[in-house]
Amino acid sequence: MKKELIKEAATVEEAKALIAAEFGVSEDAIEFEVQQEAEKKVLGIFGGTAAIVKGVLKGGVAAIAAEQYLRNILDAMGVEDYTIEVTETDNHCAITLDGENLGFIIGRRGETLDALQYLVGLVGNRADAAYYRVTLDIGNYREKREQSLVSLARRLGGQTARTGRRHSLEPMNPYERRIIHTTVQEMEGVISWSVGSDPNRHVVIGPSDDNPNKDRDNGREERRGRGR
Repeated sequence: MKKELIKEAATVEEAKALIAAEFGVSEDAIEFEVQQEAEKKVLGIFGGTAAIVKGVLKGGVAAIAAEQYLRNILDAMGVEDYTIEVTETDNHCAITLDGENLGFIIGRRGETLDALQYLVGLVGNRADAAYYRVTLDIGNYREKREQSLVSLARRLGGQTARTGRRHSLEPMNPYERRIIHTTVQEMEGVISWSVGSDPNRHVVIGPSDDNPNKDRDNGREERRGRGR
């Protein structure tokens, strides 16, 4: 995507609209410079000049493209009374949505939010020649979800360490599975691994080889097998 455009039109307003349309963003995301004012023809016949306007995108191209794409989706979904905050660093922008009744955009276990983040990320990467990471959050959902997953991993990991019993968690995306694995790695007597294929891939927490209770879980499995 170009960062600068120059357009001619009958009026300054029309030239600005042409620039915004080609950029695919709102006029608020563009800095305009009027290089030539339009002049009407004398008696409708003589002279007259077109307006010439230069438009330069504010901020990073990828961040602007990602934000505008997100706004287009939200508008198409009929979402109202929301705000978007974009924080940009090198090759990454964090987009935060805030507003009332946005829970349906998060979806079950954040699945809708993850899908939307993926699409917005594709747009950002298309606009930027290098790899560009886009994260999308609503009402601090991701931090709350991370805290919840850390608590879950510690609770089930503690139970496994004491009893030697395995625990299979619900299906999660790669980012959430990584949170579980990282938390379990800091605990003694337990390990974790992922099994299954997406979208049903999930984490299992089990006793480590040095856990004195490890054989208890195997014994229960053996007895259940004999019962069948």
